[in-house]
Order: sequence, then C-alpha cells, then structure tokens
Amino acid sequence: MIKSPPSSNEQSVALRIIKADDADFLMELNNDDEIAKFVVGNPRKVTISEQIQWMQNLENEKSTKRFIVESNGQAVGTVIISNIDRSNLTANLNIKLHKSARKKGIGKKSIKLALDICFESMNILCVTAHVLPFNLPSIALFESCGFTKEGILRSRVIKDSQRYDLISFSLTYEDYQKNKCSN
Repeated sequence: MIKSPPSSNEQSVALRIIKADDADFLMELNNDDEIAKFVVGNPRKVTISEQIQWMQNLENEKSTKRFIVESNGQAVGTVIISNIDRSNLTANLNIKLHKSARKKGIGKKSIKLALDICFESMNILCVTAHVLPFNLPSIALFESCGFTKEGILRSRVIKDSQRYDLISFSLTYEDYQKNKCSN
C-alpha cells in the first residue's frame, strides 16, 4: 500500500491492490451513470458475478496496474496505470472517484501517489492522460498536477451515439521532478 499522510484537517489517501472483497464497490463505480458519462470508455452495467469474473482476470493483464483509492481506510475510487510501454517508458493514467470523495483533495493525492509509482518505481519517463472535453473537474485535476495539454485527439470516442474529441495531457519525468504535484 502506498500512502499519503494527512495534513491537518485532511484525509489520508492510499493506493492499494484490488482485493476480492472490492467487488461490490467496483461494481457500484462501474454501474454509476454519472461516472460513466465522464470516462473515456463505455462501461456496461455488470452483475456481481460478472464483476468477480472480471477481477479474476486482472492477474493476466501485462500492461496495466489497477489500484483502489482509499481515504481514511474506505474505498473511494480507482486509479489505473495502463498502456505501460516498457520499451518507450510511457504509460497512461486514469482516475475514477465516488461522488462522496470529490472536491476533497483526494483526487490530487491519488494522482501524486500514482505518479510516484510511475516515475519512482516503474522508471516511466512520460505519463499521459486523455480526458473528454466536458470533464472539467478532470481537466483541472491533471493541470493542477503539472500535466501539460498537448492537443486534441479528434473524434476519438463515441458516447450516447455522439463522437467526441479527447484532450491529451502529458507529464514528463523532468516536469514531475520540478512539480511533484504540489499544492
């Protein structure tokens, strides 16, 4: 488990590996319509047995690391480091937070912990993030963590029968060293 210690009046945040007893929480996150409209993919509603089956296949993933975000010991979201390219030393970062965990600094602490994993443990040199243009909280979050807007990936996602662009962000190891996702 990787932890961010709490400051005064703040919540502690940790990233940990997904466990079997996270199935209900992960299903709730996956099936949440509000979250679904802001994620890049198109999650479909799942049953608990489908969620458990999906979780059993996680160990077969070679280029993805998935974490539960905990705040004060409670699961409140997920962080995913995906598209890990060990040849080019790049990866992509995604975050989902339960509505109860938003606007509390948990997202920023979670991103910082994920960046520590990417840059310090995995020796990644560039982390990217792709965000839908109407996901203003995520845009603000990645910018507050030092990510640079690189450009627009045009017409990349279909949601509700409409095509959307993606905003592409990146953070290099050099920028991470300067910034460290500070407040």
